[in-house]
Amino acid sequence: MNEICAELHLGPEAISYIQERLANGKTLARYLLQRPDLESGTVTTFLPSDVGKEAATQFKWGGKLRRDPATFVYHTEPDGSTTRWEPVPDTDPWLALLLQEFLRGTPEGICIFENSSALPRDPWLQSSDLQTLIFGDEVYHFVSHRDAENEKRILETIRGARSWLFYGVATSSPNPGDVSLEAGTIGREFLEVCAQRAEKIVVGAYDGESHLIWSKPAS
Repeated sequence: MNEICAELHLGPEAISYIQERLANGKTLARYLLQRPDLESGTVTTFLPSDVGKEAATQFKWGGKLRRDPATFVYHTEPDGSTTRWEPVPDTDPWLALLLQEFLRGTPEGICIFENSSALPRDPWLQSSDLQTLIFGDEVYHFVSHRDAENEKRILETIRGARSWLFYGVATSSPNPGDVSLEAGTIGREFLEVCAQRAEKIVVGAYDGESHLIWSKPAS
């Protein structure tokens, strides 16, 4: 977290973007789209304080965070030319801290992310340290209240779930400690209830540099 970021509050255009991204998701996303309070929630993001309002609403475009030359990787080609790879900076550590705070304060808390690029039969899942839930052909990664003091695991889960579509929820598990979570298998009802109970919805934005964070409207 080398760059100082601030929490910015966004308008209704952010809700529209969240709906657009969720429309590409699977079962959990479809249940989230059915929430009657989706359009009345609030949306924030983490971006450098010098990012203007107009730039902050360009959700599909990156360039909001500064590249750190110390992270550049240079490779010399056989013809003597040099190519440079610039890792994409991100605000994942800020998101991890936000989710950690949620899990600390919610005994039944669970954060679930769809891995849109994975399939249950993928060999790497068998050796992965990510906590994984399977529903049909859908793969989800999660952290729960018991991981609340493990910031590293929370951050690794966020990054492990990243693909062409990134979204997840901070919610309350309908059956904390249930054997289905330990076995890694869940049913449709589990996803439906998690969507209904979601306190926050996280959607990737700014070409992977940051996220939009929807919060449930105050009752």
